Amino acid sequence: MKNKQPKKAALYCRLSVDDGRMGESVSIGSQKLLLEQYCKDHAIDNYEVYDDDGYSGTNFDRPAFQKMYEDIQNGMIDTVLVKDQSRFGRSYIEVGMYVEKFKELGVRFIAVSDNYDSMKNENDMMFPMRNVLNDYFAREASIKTKTAKKAKAKAGQYIGSKPPFGYKLDPNDRHHLVIDEPAAETVRRIFRMAAQGIGYNKTTKIFREEKVLTPIAYFNLHNPDYFKSDYWRREFDWHVTSIRVILENEVYLGKLIYGKQRCKSMKSKEKVKVPREDWIIIENCHEPIISQELWDEAHRMMSTKRRPTLTGEVQMFAGLLYCADCGHALTYSQKKRKDGTYHGAYSCWMYKTHGTEYCASHYITYDVVYKLVLKDIRRVLKS
Repeated sequence: MKNKQPKKAALYCRLSVDDGRMGESVSIGSQKLLLEQYCKDHAIDNYEVYDDDGYSGTNFDRPAFQKMYEDIQNGMIDTVLVKDQSRFGRSYIEVGMYVEKFKELGVRFIAVSDNYDSMKNENDMMFPMRNVLNDYFAREASIKTKTAKKAKAKAGQYIGSKPPFGYKLDPNDRHHLVIDEPAAETVRRIFRMAAQGIGYNKTTKIFREEKVLTPIAYFNLHNPDYFKSDYWRREFDWHVTSIRVILENEVYLGKLIYGKQRCKSMKSKEKVKVPREDWIIIENCHEPIISQELWDEAHRMMSTKRRPTLTGEVQMFAGLLYCADCGHALTYSQKKRKDGTYHGAYSCWMYKTHGTEYCASHYITYDVVYKLVLKDIRRVLKS
């Protein structure tokens, strides 16, 4: 049912990181002040402010915008006001699409600084032209940002927002990493355990039992206001992924690597992997935490991690199966039947480790997986 309350105006404000470089004139506060003054001048006294601070205008996947659009669809809003079209969005196709949807829903759209009002100048040819120019500006800004980051990366400067576990930002140069000794010792221990053949699961179990702080919990200890979710307060909840990420990070050899992944497009957040030959790899950027010898030995042992089962066979699906519910890896276990044969099955690692709080009790047998994979291979070969 449509909301029966009096309809209100929506004052929409947006600011991205790149926009912030343009100064105070486009700040959230300045946008809000301008829009509130417009409401005062035009006798609009029933309004609500929706602001997306730190969100790109190249797509509309923004929490405040989505909340505003939901309120529009529920019949709660009859007017949307923005400082200018670029604050609304920088994708000319999507901006035009949403403005048309507003018209269909009987919602008036006003871009104050652009002097655009969908009720008064519906056929204003400058509106689509400004959308195209805003889209062009976003593309140019994206290219310039990427170029600047690549230049810094090639110069051996660290450009991440927070340092990798084991390091901290140099107080004299935020683009340089220095060793954070307490965390670095945990990193060294992880590599030593891997070199000794201790697997991911056993390492996480040892760390949980010894109450070793996870990388995120350790960071949060020194930056208590960085993470808002209580999840990050699970101080000793080590996961297999945490161990794997550390063991595969060449930053611990004193290297900086840029460009392992890239977005599919300027308007998409989806990441795709980039071939190693296209990475930017800079040696000797900071003091290494581990030696090349320890790295090589750990990775030699990791490459032989597919250990034999009770029957002496190597499990062919090791590391390839994941839980359909929670997305974590499935672990393999094998039991001996009364008749002397062995029964193998995969179950969710998160359920086995943490119980029903994280996932459900379910499993699939080795035989079923084998038959399904074999059937699919035969189907592909026939096609």
